[in-house]
Amino acid sequence: MASEAERILKLAGDPRLAYEMVERQLAVLVLRTQVILSLSGIVITVTGFSGRAVAQVSLLARLLIVAGMFVVLAAAAVGVVGVLRVSWLSHVITENPVETLERALAIRNQKSRYLSLSLLMWVAGFALYCVAVAQLLLQGR
Repeated sequence: MASEAERILKLAGDPRLAYEMVERQLAVLVLRTQVILSLSGIVITVTGFSGRAVAQVSLLARLLIVAGMFVVLAAAAVGVVGVLRVSWLSHVITENPVETLERALAIRNQKSRYLSLSLLMWVAGFALYCVAVAQLLLQGR
């Protein structure tokens, strides 16, 4: 079976176009990571503005909110360190287009794994936060 690099090169028909295809895929990862960062900022900001209400809820709700906030923050950190870390594709260019694409795809795959981890962490943190808010609402505060 042909490798992904060979299939991309065949589809693009030109090494430069194949390289640009992988560049665009990396740009998608960056864009999605930026969305996670924006959502994380919103969660943390809302928590900060809700400080007084948070302080008045049960200990369990406070712990859930704080845990959720830290998990969301950790998710953002994973995205920044794993995906947004600068890694220039130009340093993987070789004389062999397939080898170049394989190296570029390895970078893409690694960044994709970091994005997946960041998303999972973000959902877990947001879920903790939502459970705490639900408890706050059920208490009538």
